Amino acid sequence: MMNPKISIIVPIYNVEKYLNKCIDSILAQTFTNFELILVNDGSPDNCGGICNKYSIIDPRIKVIHKKNGGLSSARNAGIKIAKGKYIGFVDSDDYIDKKMYEILYNSIELHSSDVVVCDVIKVNEENRIILKQDVNTEYRTEHFTNIQALNQLYQPNEDIFDPMGRSGERWIFAVNKLYKRSLFQSLKYQEGVIYEDELIIHKIYYQSKKITSISAKLYYYVQRQDSIVYSPFSINKFDRVYALKDRAKFFKTVRQNKLHEKAFKCYLEVLIWNYYVAKSQLSGVDKELKQLKRTLNKNIVSLIKNPYISWRQKVMVALFIVNPSVFGFVKNVKERQHLKAT
Repeated sequence: MMNPKISIIVPIYNVEKYLNKCIDSILAQTFTNFELILVNDGSPDNCGGICNKYSIIDPRIKVIHKKNGGLSSARNAGIKIAKGKYIGFVDSDDYIDKKMYEILYNSIELHSSDVVVCDVIKVNEENRIILKQDVNTEYRTEHFTNIQALNQLYQPNEDIFDPMGRSGERWIFAVNKLYKRSLFQSLKYQEGVIYEDELIIHKIYYQSKKITSISAKLYYYVQRQDSIVYSPFSINKFDRVYALKDRAKFFKTVRQNKLHEKAFKCYLEVLIWNYYVAKSQLSGVDKELKQLKRTLNKNIVSLIKNPYISWRQKVMVALFIVNPSVFGFVKNVKERQHLKAT
């Protein structure tokens, strides 16, 4: 296809069990003017063979076979050869509603938006919906400036209490969106890290003029027990702390002070949660914990001036900076007192 309207990029690694369902859901789209870029990221199973078979039966499919470099590397490789006016991403263990790209394309064209966001349905591996959701054909459409969209990153997660601070998940995910390809002329996914979405999404929104949100639930996000999110805690999960710290720094650099304060509070909460989970579950990580804590030690002024952090919280964090062990003891005492009172 010479001039597809949309380039759909699917990074693929070790998902032989899920890949056919993913690709079939894309080929079944009611919107047909797209190219499908399958990026085989050095997968050790039969994913490469599956990709090749699909490329024979549908001329819209391009296949890249590359050395394993991770999700970001695969996305970047797809972006590099994409020809569409717009770009969409689908993870290879997920699948999508047959009208997803028709709805997203019509919306982004009608409203001259830079990004369109749809809702996500979380399903387990047996395709059962995990959280009850009202799936219907009617949906709301809302429009946001770049700053308004960035504030959505800090809206509370309505589904569950989450100590990991994953507020506004639908705004962070890479996959439930359609983007103008031009946004990626100056941006690319950072390679060699996990939580890559956290590192780029604020930069995408910041250089957008208009972001459209539609409440249609069109993307099926499969909750795999062996995925990064559900895997046992490891030092790699500190990547998210550094990503959130980078975002807070970005907002400060572009002089968006309120966003900086919100981002700093989020970074702070996730840092302390990760610190104590690592302390209790991992061994031999003292060096990594000191490095993690050092990022906070250098930001005491941001802590003191932040209006979103109460004075009681500031005292507790100051205690953490001085002596994490004492902070942990006080924290545990307060939690036990709270449990006794309830």
